[in-house]
Amino acid sequence: MNTRGRGLRFAAVIGFVVLSLTGFSTGRHHGIGKHHSSGGGCSSSSQDHDTSRHTTTTTGGSGSYSSSAAASPSPAMAVLVSCASVQKPYATVRVSNPNTTAGTFDVTVTFLDAEGGIVSTQVDRARVPASGTVTVREYVGGGDARVSRVDHCEVRDLAPASS
Repeated sequence: MNTRGRGLRFAAVIGFVVLSLTGFSTGRHHGIGKHHSSGGGCSSSSQDHDTSRHTTTTTGGSGSYSSSAAASPSPAMAVLVSCASVQKPYATVRVSNPNTTAGTFDVTVTFLDAEGGIVSTQVDRARVPASGTVTVREYVGGGDARVSRVDHCEVRDLAPASS
């Protein structure tokens, strides 16, 4: 019985390690898959948004930006908050770092038209504090003509660590 108990305990530990190493989520982040949000509204704007840039707002976390070369960090979770529209030519994405050290992650947003055709795909880096969350604005780029074609957005759920 003593050997059997150790065997079960060993199997449980191995299972936990395998799940941890593969980035298995325990259900805290619902809706893994594609996130959609409709753009909308119309506006006449003389602003030109030809550049692909993003802004970042940090919330939570320790604020520490230490890094470790010991192991590859787990990817961050990216969740679409809102899609681009003519009034706001950017998607807003919340990026959460599950790691105990700060990291930089590649956030990918695809802007799609009403038929599902790709209008633009943008990838930018977001610096996220340890166990923290940042909000990123991902601009469509290409000016008002391109922005007006955006119907919905898709965000890659897992934002890999930048190398």
